[in-house]
Amino acid sequence: MAMWADNIKFVKDIIDSKYQKIDAAVAEINESSEALLKDAACAKSKEHFNSGLRTLELVQPAEIETLLETIISELNGKEKEMLENEMKEKIGNRTAAMEKGKQMKAQLKI
Repeated sequence: MAMWADNIKFVKDIIDSKYQKIDAAVAEINESSEALLKDAACAKSKEHFNSGLRTLELVQPAEIETLLETIISELNGKEKEMLENEMKEKIGNRTAAMEKGKQMKAQLKI
């Protein structure tokens, strides 16, 4: 059982790192979007904006779901519900930021 618990922790660490990438990319997109609205010609802001979008594109929700399923299959109750809600929130943030990014690209013709 101890080995399985270590595996769950390992998989959870992977999922958490993906969530951190999503959070960091969303923050980067938001910050650079505000800067681009003030100065659309700022190369540094464009670079950060595009970098954030690319990071979100590389984080695949299906991968997170697959990893989470391996953990959830052994859980029940509040822990399972908490992990599922966290996943929905993070993937929702990713989707919203990608939509915002597409709108900004169209608006500023980047």
